[in-house]
Amino acid sequence: MNKNLFNASLAVFSLVIVFAVLLAFEVLLRLTGSVKPISNSRELFVAGAFGHSKGNTKNVEAMSFGEKVYTDKYGFRVPPNYKEDVSEQYAGTILVIGDSVAFGVGVKEQYTLAALLRKEMPAARVFNSAVIGYNSYDYENVIENFLPAHPEITRVLLIYCLNDLNSSSAALIDGELNTRRQKTNLFDSARHVDIIAGMNEFLRANSLLYVYLKGLLTDPQMRFYKADSLYYNADNNALFTNNIQPIVNIANTLNARHIPFTVIIAPYEVQLRKTAEAPHEPQKKLSAFFSANGIDFIDPVPDFLAKAIPSKDFYLYGDPMHFSEMGHRVMFDALMRR
Repeated sequence: MNKNLFNASLAVFSLVIVFAVLLAFEVLLRLTGSVKPISNSRELFVAGAFGHSKGNTKNVEAMSFGEKVYTDKYGFRVPPNYKEDVSEQYAGTILVIGDSVAFGVGVKEQYTLAALLRKEMPAARVFNSAVIGYNSYDYENVIENFLPAHPEITRVLLIYCLNDLNSSSAALIDGELNTRRQKTNLFDSARHVDIIAGMNEFLRANSLLYVYLKGLLTDPQMRFYKADSLYYNADNNALFTNNIQPIVNIANTLNARHIPFTVIIAPYEVQLRKTAEAPHEPQKKLSAFFSANGIDFIDPVPDFLAKAIPSKDFYLYGDPMHFSEMGHRVMFDALMRR
């Protein structure tokens, strides 16, 4: 056989083997469900749901981080096959506000904090108004636009994520809304961002192997924490004060209506690592601020640290802040102790 032809055949055969191995790992990850794609259906979001804030599309079935999600007539996440019993008399109505952490991306609805509340207190009605990409200003818009028409609300819970002072997540989803269609391939992704970022976006949404290797070989949890913790540095006091003000406004609005309000501070995975230098400065600053402004809050970090398991088990694979089923349960238990 011609030597050049042999070398070419060997190269092709090697590529086929490599591709087959990668494909096998991809299939295995999809079968186990241990790794979630980092993407959401375009049809999940709608602009102008609460004032200037986007929201979830009403009565929709969509995909979020590999899980089917369903919404009700308000655009709030509900269990599959949910039907509201209008004849039922509720003892109270709890409104949960938050972003993707409270929404419960990557886990089935029955394991989210809102669903656990619903199960624990069947006499109460629980609204999960959380929307992926929300920040502090969006929470205020929900209260301003939804609360006046719903005097039945008797308690409000805010699941506060450390990136709530950051508008970058909201900007990404707003960009999706502006395109008016779902990006479906690498070329669509690259049209809206530079080619490297476009490749990253496409692979995060479509390749579980890529998400797995990225989590294995890098430390995205630390990278996200370092970026979002900057909002709590002393050098950014003015930015912190401005962007936390909507939560003070919410507290004042609810206090005027005699509606109890509690903030639950959701920790990042990095903060739960069993190391002496685990960073908790954001919680310290938030605790001092909420105390000074008379806002009831819960810091569940001690509840997490009391569990003798690795910090990563509380979160989706390689994820800096989105809880696994176990993470939602610990947040719920911390709330119920109150």
